Formats: sequence, C-alpha cells, structure tokens
Amino acid sequence: MAQEFESRITQSLYSMQLHFSDICVDADPAALLGVKVSDLGRNIEEVANVAKLDDRTFAIWAIDVDSGLEDVAAGVKEAHPEFICKYTSCKKSAESDEIVPILVATVPYVDKVRRDVLVNAVGTYKDAFNTYVDVEANLTKVKMAPHLLEATDKDKEAVEQLFKDKAKEYKDMAEKAAGDKIKKIEEAYQKWLEEKAASDSNLKDIAASSNPEAATSMSMDME
Repeated sequence: MAQEFESRITQSLYSMQLHFSDICVDADPAALLGVKVSDLGRNIEEVANVAKLDDRTFAIWAIDVDSGLEDVAAGVKEAHPEFICKYTSCKKSAESDEIVPILVATVPYVDKVRRDVLVNAVGTYKDAFNTYVDVEANLTKVKMAPHLLEATDKDKEAVEQLFKDKAKEYKDMAEKAAGDKIKKIEEAYQKWLEEKAASDSNLKDIAASSNPEAATSMSMDME
C-alpha cells in the first residue's frame, strides 16, 4: 500500500509540474507538451515542428506541409489562449519554390497584472498538491489499519513516521518546483520593468529634443 501511495503521489507531482510548464513566461518548448491536436487525436510533437525564434517566440509548422496548420493552431490557442498568434510563410529550401506556412506564437510580456496572476496560479497548484498528499496519506493509513491490529506500538509509530517523512519529502519537492517557477516569473517581470523604463526614458528623450515643455509634462505624468 505504501508503494501505491508513492506511485499516486509521484503521478500527481508530475501533473503539477506539467501545470507549471503551462504557466508560460518564455518560449520554453515544455510549454507546448500539453497541446493536443484534437481533430487528429495526437500530440503536437507528432504532427508539427517547433523552433524557438527568440526568448518569447515560437515558430511552428506542420511536419506534413500538405495537412495545413489549422488543427495545430487550434490546439495551440486552446492550450494557450494568452499567446499572440499570427501566420507567416517561407520557402521550404533555397532550391525550392514550395511555400511552407508557419504559425508564429509569441508569449506575452509579464507585466504587473500578469505577474500576480501567474504567481497565484503557482501557489494554487502547489497547495492543491499538498492537500492531495495529506488526503492520500490519511486514506492509505486507514486502509493499512486492519493489517496493523496485532502490530506493536513501536511498529505502528514507525508506519506513522514513514508517512510523515514521505509526505514531507514530496511537499519539499513541490516547494522547490514552485520556487523555481516563481523565480522565472519574477525574472520575466523584472525584464519587463527594465524594458519599460528604457522605453519611457527614450520617449522622454525624444520629447525633450523636440519640445522641452512636453518633456517636463511627460515627466510629471509618469510620476
């Protein structure tokens, strides 16, 4: 029974980690693992190629060019409605005139609002996992109780300690995974803040060069 408990918890931990992958702050290919191409009943990696164009952008094209991209695009948009998607195309090769349609999917910037939403989502998944661990531990101990009726107090205490230790081990794994994800979210948020500050500074410089009074007004508005 203890092994069954560990098996269920391991599977739940894996599911939580998949959810963390879906909380997308950059063009991490792992974020597309959950994409299903529903009409074909297959995973995206079976029907499409994926390339990383930059830190926030994927290029996606069908393995079988003749099959089109509509089903693939629908799967991506269903899994990640936050992605900014558009179509483009390119030649299949320098020697070929065949045109390959490409789906360009861009992960949104992590601004203050999105940062808060994503951090809360990580906490929700982690808390749900921890609750599942506690429930499964208690249920498994209840199932084991009839087998421990003739056990010594020492053996019963050992079983109790075993489940406490296992629960803590898995919760520590969840805490680390959540901490790593939140760190990535915070890094993406800081990057957005830096780029926004640079953009605001550029706008102020442009205004100052053309109209000093407008620059002063802009500065007051920003404050």
